[in-house]
Amino acid sequence: MQNTTLSSIVLLAGNSTRMGQLKQHVELAGQSFLHHIISRLKLQKTLERLIFVGQQTDVAARNEVEAADGIWVSNPKPEDGPLSSIRLALGKIQPSSAVLLWPVDHPMISAATVSQLIEIWQKKPDFITVPSDGQRRGHPGIYPAWCQRLFCEIPLEGGARKIMQLHPGRIQYLMTDDPWITRNLNTPESLQEATVYLAHQSKSAR
Repeated sequence: MQNTTLSSIVLLAGNSTRMGQLKQHVELAGQSFLHHIISRLKLQKTLERLIFVGQQTDVAARNEVEAADGIWVSNPKPEDGPLSSIRLALGKIQPSSAVLLWPVDHPMISAATVSQLIEIWQKKPDFITVPSDGQRRGHPGIYPAWCQRLFCEIPLEGGARKIMQLHPGRIQYLMTDDPWITRNLNTPESLQEATVYLAHQSKSAR
């Protein structure tokens, strides 16, 4: 039987120059990006470990992560990009574990979407599993244990996308209408658009 151990890695180490502050501390719908992601991950009982990689000086995020029983990893060279954070986080999980990879600038993906993604992956745990709206791939993605070696071998600038390019026949998709899987909130403008969208959705639900 294939190993179906799964841990999550949340990427927080970017400098967020376009947003003007570290994205994990930006608020949307009254809560920080980090809070949104933690709350969704805590609902996923199948996750063995919750790992967060951020900057050494981000004490506030580290405290919030550890208060939620997450594992904090500091990236001393965040300028090396997301793959450098992934490599550091892999040192905290078993080589036989799959990884749910979640970038901080996608904070509003629903808990239901994450649950459905995990359910599909559990049926074929040797496949990379990603959500899609039918036109674009989204986040988060689940990468089986065999991807761990590749994360350590591909060029730093390659990232997780490179693994999918190398193995297109080993990808399966969750088709979803969750709009947040592709909404990259990394500028004040995109944040404002998301705020207006949520306000409209809230009024429509009344």
